[in-house]
Amino acid sequence: MKTLLEQPGFLAPSGTIGADVSYLLALVFTILFLVAWRMAKKAQGTRHHKLILVSMVAMIVYFVAYYYARSLGVLSFEGREGFGGPDDVYENVFVPVLTTHLILVTLGMILAFYMIPQGFRASDKTGGDYRLNSGELKMKPRTFKLVMFTILGCWAVVQVLLLVTRQNPFGASVAYGMIFATVALVTSLEKLIEKLLPDGAKRHRVLGRTTMVIFALILVTSTATYLMLYFIYPLKH
Repeated sequence: MKTLLEQPGFLAPSGTIGADVSYLLALVFTILFLVAWRMAKKAQGTRHHKLILVSMVAMIVYFVAYYYARSLGVLSFEGREGFGGPDDVYENVFVPVLTTHLILVTLGMILAFYMIPQGFRASDKTGGDYRLNSGELKMKPRTFKLVMFTILGCWAVVQVLLLVTRQNPFGASVAYGMIFATVALVTSLEKLIEKLLPDGAKRHRVLGRTTMVIFALILVTSTATYLMLYFIYPLKH
């Protein structure tokens, strides 16, 4: 997989297959999310539900596979060797933009995981159409415990896979540990979210808008990173 991602790309002369596919999919996913958001604004609940569900599941699968193959991001994959610009631009522009991008990706993934079940919980299918229901929405204590144990189990599976597939899994292990810890933290904040936004329909709309803004910023930072790496400051061979 890593060898394939390192092959010459088709968008930029100095790009790679991995970078080109990553950028194009980021563009596609962002467009799909914005289209689904517009459907929600037009009260097209079922169409919004289907498009956002397929898009988010596809995005989650892609990001998990892609960032796993690239050791959690362009920075660890490319290193300083992947950037051909001066040191001050690298330290003051490239690294902050890339770091922001990776943080936004993590937040976007977390919100995607959260918003999918929250959308099901906050809506009903009436007459073949999904509609958000106004009213208090709370997670049962038993469900909360089940979710937390599921997160713990997924973390354990990932750690085992890292031990089996990598010669030196420490860095990736710490990174994935932080990701799962963040997911667990957000899940544990469910009770706080319930207090701040007790109405399920309002919660879905507010967090949905927040998620869309994050996805748009992911595309912006992804574009900036791609342009700096492969157009503005490509590596000179």
